Amino acid sequence: MRVLISDAASQETRSEKTESARRRYTSAAMRERRTRIVETAHRLLGEGGVASLTIRRLSEEAGVAQRTIYRLFGDKDGVISATVVDRMIEVREHIARRGLSYSLPVVFEELDWMVSEMERDTSYGRVVVGFVFASEQRELEVSELTSVAHARFMGWLALQQAQGNVRTALDIERVARDHVMHEFLVYRRWALGLSTSEECRLELRASFLSSATLLLTDEPREAYLAELARIHRKLKALTPPGAGPQLREE
Repeated sequence: MRVLISDAASQETRSEKTESARRRYTSAAMRERRTRIVETAHRLLGEGGVASLTIRRLSEEAGVAQRTIYRLFGDKDGVISATVVDRMIEVREHIARRGLSYSLPVVFEELDWMVSEMERDTSYGRVVVGFVFASEQRELEVSELTSVAHARFMGWLALQQAQGNVRTALDIERVARDHVMHEFLVYRRWALGLSTSEECRLELRASFLSSATLLLTDEPREAYLAELARIHRKLKALTPPGAGPQLREE
């Protein structure tokens, strides 16, 4: 699998424009307009993907002048990035408020919550998961979207290292990156209608356990393998014999 990386110069130009605009337009009225624009863009993306979001339509439905959108975000891509960045800030703040160490039950609870959040905002969730696999390169969005999964894995790893349960021969960062992409493959199956939310929750747990067992040693590894086998049995019970993947109906 290939992680898509956007042109660095283009990304820097877009980031500079957006950051410059954010520094210059900080009045209460402008902040309110920015919120309105992002919320409207979020809805439009959920309704029809990137193609449905134009500056003209966004201007009309958010009730702001087109020049205001350009001032605040630079361009359409700046608006799209803002919807992702703002949403992931909310997710990270929610996780930080809990202040929990990443034991396995905490990892599972957070993964279940992520699926619940996608269920709550299904159309937008499908759009942004697609960014990770799209031919159009979106480095900033992909970085934001994958940051939570990476932080979760590394938080769990730090706890295991403190307990002396981790083998040292493997490239840990590579294992973490591979795990993050596998987690998004599970989200992608859900987004395409190839798995139910219940299956998605179980598949996310199985994905985490599979990656974790690569790094664990001795009794902890055996315990994780036993839990992985239990989840596999649950997944098998959810899939009737001979049943193949079915795309959701639009």
